[in-house]
Amino acid sequence: MNNRLIFKIWQHKITALWAILAMAFVFLWPSIPLGGLANWLQFFYFYTPQNYFYAFLSILSGLYVGIYVYNKKVAACCSIDSVKTGVAGSITGILLGACPACIPVLAFLLPLSITIVLSRLSVTFLVIAILIMLFSIYRMNGFKKI
Repeated sequence: MNNRLIFKIWQHKITALWAILAMAFVFLWPSIPLGGLANWLQFFYFYTPQNYFYAFLSILSGLYVGIYVYNKKVAACCSIDSVKTGVAGSITGILLGACPACIPVLAFLLPLSITIVLSRLSVTFLVIAILIMLFSIYRMNGFKKI
């Protein structure tokens, strides 16, 4: 089990660093529009079930970045075909209402009726983004033995 690529990226310093940085960035960036880390963590604590899904999406985004860096720097012979798919999954999950801080940002840019619909469908968008990220990790051989 430990010789799968999603576990192998943690054995190299540069891939582990990029994975942790991506996880931290995706998880903590909503603190900017919410006005601070304390507000974000308090909001995150009370915002269920999206809080579990959003934490899982941030972990998947970090794994995706770690696998990409591993395939690019450590094992350059591996294919990296689904880069656009993984980026699309991350953007879908983060910007379309998956993170609670995106709803106020979208409300600033979109009409109120669209913002309300997006906020009601945020769990659906989040599940779709998680499935896209899992598919992208699968396409980048993240679940295969090395």
